[in-house]
Amino acid sequence: MLRAIIIDDEPKSREGLEAMLQDMIKDVVVAATADSVANGVRAIEKHQPDVVFLDIEMPRNDGFALFEAFNPVDFEVVFTTAHEQYALQAFRTTAIDYLLKPIDLDQLNQAVDKVREKRQKDRVNKNFEVFVNNLKNSNANHQIAISSSDGLIFLKVENIIYLRGDGAYTYFFLKSGERITTSKNLKEYEDLLSDYDFFRVHKSFLINLHEMKKYVRGEGGYVVMSNGDTVDVSKRRKENFMAALSKL
Repeated sequence: MLRAIIIDDEPKSREGLEAMLQDMIKDVVVAATADSVANGVRAIEKHQPDVVFLDIEMPRNDGFALFEAFNPVDFEVVFTTAHEQYALQAFRTTAIDYLLKPIDLDQLNQAVDKVREKRQKDRVNKNFEVFVNNLKNSNANHQIAISSSDGLIFLKVENIIYLRGDGAYTYFFLKSGERITTSKNLKEYEDLLSDYDFFRVHKSFLINLHEMKKYVRGEGGYVVMSNGDTVDVSKRRKENFMAALSKL
């Protein structure tokens, strides 16, 4: 369920949009309406909405003044106005969409869909971040959580041999012989595993230094891991890699 607030100085506009949202858009509840930026700020602070439908032209303050009261802005904004010339300025703010009055139902539906998708994505990412940080800060078993298509997988750090990055994806290679794919890039896991003697030997590889069997020297050289896989060491990372080895 999305909580919405409507800020518009025109009573008919507020009432019309509220009726459309309540009666014709699924899973939206209008928590409050306001006739000015000042009243809108109070309504937002009280109701903590997911989305604010914000008129631009209002007496005393225009809609853009609302952003001066919130840093960061932790709700989505859909601008509503009868004047198309505000579009560029609107999208230079944090607006997720822009609706011209009179508001078209199909365009309103599309705007709400954008809000749903954005809030869901932010919620998943935030939950993952909080959960992983909790695990990282716990000394119990030195576990991390990684997201897969099915949910979260809990791994003991000691069971990870190395990680290979490929664009937006990362592949975990485990002692069990299993390979796990996750849709987060290698940099995120580099930060997560930095306290556990993992080292980025190459733009595409992050290795567990305790799972090395052999290092073969060369311009950059390569490492043989405990499962027999070979991993290249880039020339520019070689010096730092050797320094990391000396600290083990």
